[in-house]
Amino acid sequence: MTDEMSAVLAGLTPTVVPIDGADPELIAIGERYWAMAGFHPELGTPVWCEKSADIDTLGWGGPLYVVAAGGVRAVVDHVCPECRQQLSLTSRTALADLTKGETPWCVACTESLTSALQMLNDPKRKAKRNAARARAAEQRALDTALTEWRNAQRHVMEDRYRLAFSETVPRASVSEMVAALALLRYAPSTTPISKIGSWLDRFHPAQRETVQLLGALVRAGLTRIHPTTPVTAMEWEPASFQAALAAADGDPESVDVDPQLTTQFFPLDSSFYAPFATSPGTGAQHLDTVLSERLAPERLTAGQHDDILTLAQELIAEEALRYFTVRLEELNLPAVTENHIERLSEAAYKVARHRPLGEVYNLVWRSTRAAAESAQKNPRAPRANISTHAVNQFETHALRAVTELTWPIKAFGEVTDCGLSAMTRTLFHTVLDLHPLETSLSDIEHKLPQPSPEPASPAAQTSPPQEEGAADRDDELGTCIEWLNTRPDSWDPESVLRRLENLEQTGAGMEYDVEQRVARRAITHLKRLHERLAPVLDPHQAALAVIAATELLQHPVTGRDHDTMRPIGDVLRPHLLEAALQAPEG
Repeated sequence: MTDEMSAVLAGLTPTVVPIDGADPELIAIGERYWAMAGFHPELGTPVWCEKSADIDTLGWGGPLYVVAAGGVRAVVDHVCPECRQQLSLTSRTALADLTKGETPWCVACTESLTSALQMLNDPKRKAKRNAARARAAEQRALDTALTEWRNAQRHVMEDRYRLAFSETVPRASVSEMVAALALLRYAPSTTPISKIGSWLDRFHPAQRETVQLLGALVRAGLTRIHPTTPVTAMEWEPASFQAALAAADGDPESVDVDPQLTTQFFPLDSSFYAPFATSPGTGAQHLDTVLSERLAPERLTAGQHDDILTLAQELIAEEALRYFTVRLEELNLPAVTENHIERLSEAAYKVARHRPLGEVYNLVWRSTRAAAESAQKNPRAPRANISTHAVNQFETHALRAVTELTWPIKAFGEVTDCGLSAMTRTLFHTVLDLHPLETSLSDIEHKLPQPSPEPASPAAQTSPPQEEGAADRDDELGTCIEWLNTRPDSWDPESVLRRLENLEQTGAGMEYDVEQRVARRAITHLKRLHERLAPVLDPHQAALAVIAATELLQHPVTGRDHDTMRPIGDVLRPHLLEAALQAPEG
């Protein structure tokens, strides 16, 4: 570039002059738009500090050069050929033309630009823009508050349901053990076990029972809620961010970001893990091994034999009821009306006591086929009556199957689109080693070996003897503590802490309708006491201090009958003593 050209270009550098009364945002945009880095040393073209695409118009709308013209004037030492006034550049393109020797018109003489500026500064347009900005600001405040709320929920989840492991697998009923084993054997993954409600083949043939069983497993301590469980799978207080926002009169900045968990959750949406050994993976292996040993037929007691038969009857009946529903859907028949469900269920449970599932499937198929044929013969009949006819047919067939045990019924070997549930497969295939479609309850009774002797209850084996005159009922706590103190080898102090954790998370086994905040506050006091004593006392002594401190927790709670009241400490104490006296079992 020659010195002469450099001098010419130097005179083309625009001077940016803010317009009096213009909006500060427009002035800032205009200054950024006209900020120059100089001219290209070889081409002589303008070089700008920012690309036009990088400059935000902040919602003003319209082309960038119009928005810039709304805030500033970029003037050069030239005259407009139209009005003969100092030239104000309309755009960056105008400056580029000027460097080429062309003389563009000024802003005032460019009619299209002046019209656009009038529209830009229109009061109505400005009012709409301000309203839109206010809405955007409100939405940003809502989004920020919602993000804080969700982060708080996740923090509460991670704190309440942090991973914890134990070596001792607690006792449980036969149905709970079979349910836990089914979870381990049929879950796509055990680290964690999740999305049970979306399994292709159901966990239990009745979805309502699935929900109840998953909750029972948590309360029994066979599974725990995994911290990755979605926050939407839990019940909160307040129930939602919208409820907290409503309590704050709709002001996002006044929302009390302190969501609290209740003891309720939605099992089908939750994730679980086996809280044993050292990790979810090894915990699942350990729990599988222990449950397989406990459910071995030769180890089952007489009472557990009865539980096995009861569970088998339930699963056969519920599988049949599920098939009944599937058949109605396949035949485009309406569902059974509410007032006939109980009658249908009674018939299914009755026939399940005497016939194998394959034969009950046959009865379901006959009954629904008869109803479909009746619908074709009587097209004007109310649709609900057709399903009732199917129930009547099944009830009749079930009664005959029960009263005429010699009545031959061809057993179905397989049912398409109605696969057996995980619990049914686990009970028959894994525990009993019998075919689920061909086995009746009488077959199970003959298959089971002689029952194992009933073990004495741990509490009966280790509970402190009541010596005559040793203590009255008012000092029963003192007697228990004294007995435990003299027999440290007979109980595990860690079990007391684990029970506290379990009560805090699930309220498992609470006999009284305990208000959850009261229970959590009481348990927090006991845990804090243990934390302060643990560094200076023997583990047994620290656990005994926690048990003794329950006598100080006097906040009253109401019994489920709403007539009885007891201190919260009296409600918690039996659970801690039971945990201490429970004999450890692999």
